[in-house]
Order: sequence, then C-alpha cells, then structure tokens
Amino acid sequence: MRPIYALVPLALAACVTPAATQDGTTVDVRHEMQAEINPAIVAIWDVGNNASDENGMLDGAQMTPELWDAIAAAAAELAASSDRMATATDIRAASPGNMAVEDYEVPMEQVQGYIDADPQGFRNFSASMAALSRNLESAARNRDAATAGQLVATMDAVCSACHNQFWYAEAQ
Repeated sequence: MRPIYALVPLALAACVTPAATQDGTTVDVRHEMQAEINPAIVAIWDVGNNASDENGMLDGAQMTPELWDAIAAAAAELAASSDRMATATDIRAASPGNMAVEDYEVPMEQVQGYIDADPQGFRNFSASMAALSRNLESAARNRDAATAGQLVATMDAVCSACHNQFWYAEAQ
C-alpha cells in the first residue's frame, strides 16, 4: 500500500482548471467549510474510521448498504460545494457577518490575503476535491471498497495541503 502522501500528486493531477463562471458568482469559503464541507467530510471519515481494517483502510466486509449510501451522499455534497468554490469568480474568506475569530484562530483577513495571492491555486485545490469526491461517490455506488478506501485516505492529504496554503500559510 502506498503512503497517503504519495497519493497527493495523483489527486492534484486530477485538477481541472475550471473556467470562471460568467454570472459573477461569489463564494464565502468559511460558510462553505462550516455548513457544507465539514459535515460532508466528517460523515465520510466517520464511516471510514468505523469500518476500517487493521491497516486503516475501508473494509468492504464491514460496509452495509446504508454505510455505502452515506458515503455516496456525503461525497456528492462535498463535490457540489467544492465545485462552487472551484468556479466562483469572487472568493471571499468569509462574509462580513462571519469574520469574528477566537484568539487561537487565523484572522479571516489573513486568510483572504492567502486566497488573493493565488485564487487560481485555490480553485485548483477545490476542483481536485470535487473530482476526488465524484470518484468516491462512484466507488461507493459500485461498492468498491479498495478504491473508496484509497480516495478517503487521499482526501485527508488534499484537505491538509489546501489548508496549509490558504488557511495556515504563516505557520509553514
């Protein structure tokens, strides 16, 4: 089995440079993360963590039709949210009413600066996550535990890589 981080280049190679939408769409990244991305990825990880084998990979023998359906549904939600971020013409770290952070959190103004420095890079990460999510949805619908397990493991690395560049860049 390949280490998870060895799969990141494969995941990023799946990036499609999205065409900017023509309708001037704006995406609020913090809202997408809080309301869409986090619940979907947590649902995926919950199934993966509770139906894994001794190597930490998804174990098809532990998967029920309900668990497969849960992964497929969460992957579809993750793909839809990631697509919104990948195709937005205006990327906002947070809406004006959602800028407050705790002392230990990265200020939204700082996150906005990271995004503004490389908006296409942000879109590319988002497109990569959308592609991975669609592939996971397909693997779940086909009950392909080996592929689904690899994709779930890869998602963690892609999440971390994007967060490191656009949320916690100063810590690097």
